[in-house]
Amino acid sequence: MNQAAILAVLPDSKDDAKSLKEIAKEMGLDITAYVDWIRVERRLSSSLRALSRWGFVALERRQREEGHKFWYNAYWKTDPAE
Repeated sequence: MNQAAILAVLPDSKDDAKSLKEIAKEMGLDITAYVDWIRVERRLSSSLRALSRWGFVALERRQREEGHKFWYNAYWKTDPAE
């Protein structure tokens, strides 16, 4: 899992922001088993936090409007901070 692969699947706008699970699926990561998902989620979230600190990714916390009402983190590309 590298930064370029993560940035390649992120949408460009806040309105199209994706959940961690959606990002993982678009990256083609195997998350069929619960244990696999936990491993992917930890690596993906730590990578996204680093990208956020460096100004490549912005973070929003929002609630789903349909389905389960779980909170999730949605990320999207921004212009890098100088």
